[in-house]
Amino acid sequence: MRLVRLLAVVAALVAVPLGPALGAEKTIVTQPASPNDPAVLDVARAKVAAGDTKGAIAGLAPYVADHPTDAAAGRLLGDLYFRVPDFAKAEKVWKALIAIDATDRDTHSRLGALYAAQDRITDSMYEFQLSLPNRTGYVGLVMGHKKAGDLQAYMTTLQYETDSRPFDIAKWSELGQAQRALHHSQLAFDAFNHVVSVRPASCPARVDAANALVDLGRLDAAIVHLKACLAVDSNYYPAVVNLGEAYLEKNDFVSARPHLDRALALRPEGNEALVDIGYIYDVQGDWKTAVSYYNRAIRADPMRPEPYIDLGYKYYQQRLFPLAEAAYLKGLSVSEDDGRLHYMLAVTYNLQGKIALARDQYRQAIASEEPIVVPLAQRELAQLPP
Repeated sequence: MRLVRLLAVVAALVAVPLGPALGAEKTIVTQPASPNDPAVLDVARAKVAAGDTKGAIAGLAPYVADHPTDAAAGRLLGDLYFRVPDFAKAEKVWKALIAIDATDRDTHSRLGALYAAQDRITDSMYEFQLSLPNRTGYVGLVMGHKKAGDLQAYMTTLQYETDSRPFDIAKWSELGQAQRALHHSQLAFDAFNHVVSVRPASCPARVDAANALVDLGRLDAAIVHLKACLAVDSNYYPAVVNLGEAYLEKNDFVSARPHLDRALALRPEGNEALVDIGYIYDVQGDWKTAVSYYNRAIRADPMRPEPYIDLGYKYYQQRLFPLAEAAYLKGLSVSEDDGRLHYMLAVTYNLQGKIALARDQYRQAIASEEPIVVPLAQRELAQLPP
């Protein structure tokens, strides 16, 4: 989960948090003994992180064609086609994965996003439904119903179904995720807390409840749920990293760091852990080490926006504006609708007197409907000279 700090930092123009620093690309040596070669993914991610999306596609496409069962490579190739954009090729790659494994929720979620971008609402919601309990699937369903104009009917039906079936955990989780997607934090917590009452040993339920509590600013209560999960499964990465983040929200870096180090041990490419450790170095004044962690996170997963936000802001703080702009623009190339990135880029342009560019970015930030970003962008847009 991305905690309150992420948006609060954007709002205050103070760092938000995900990073070894980018090094030279590896040369791929074909190894016929291995059906799935992780080095291929490493090289593709490095190219994306360096801004060479076309080069990443050129290197990855032949490998995916020869290794149709490597789902991670296929998903990444589809992601890159989606961002170019080449929707037809993205759909072809992802549908090939579904043909091999019809239960591949991550790929169903991607197809849902693709169809949503094409205004194929019925197809989109069908794919998002198949992706559940993937969180992006829940959010996609809500946005799909909103676009279709029947959101209220969907929420009414969902509420009726949960009221009628108090022990249907999946449906109560769907209700909680839908309410959270709509920023109804208390209603989301009520639904998640019901799931916890039925399944108190469920780590996913505890983490969901903690997410909603953090949205409400109730950090101590969130920590209770996360610790309850870890008492059941001490290796559950989402709870480990979120507990570290919760302590960061409380500015308790001493308590946070061991949990974040453990999260990184459990998942060496865990973006959340990498960016949060980078944030600690940032706050402690070691901005170069922070940058190395943010870059490491980008290399680990170049398709997520958070490390670009942190990296750009750190360069912004150092008044290295061209580097800040480059970080934000790279982030937008993989997450074009992210209101936080649009807002931070607008601020950077504004400070340099690039008014026309700033105006465009503020407008895109407003269109994103990001709750904290929107009023800030509206205010600052109104203050721009004509």
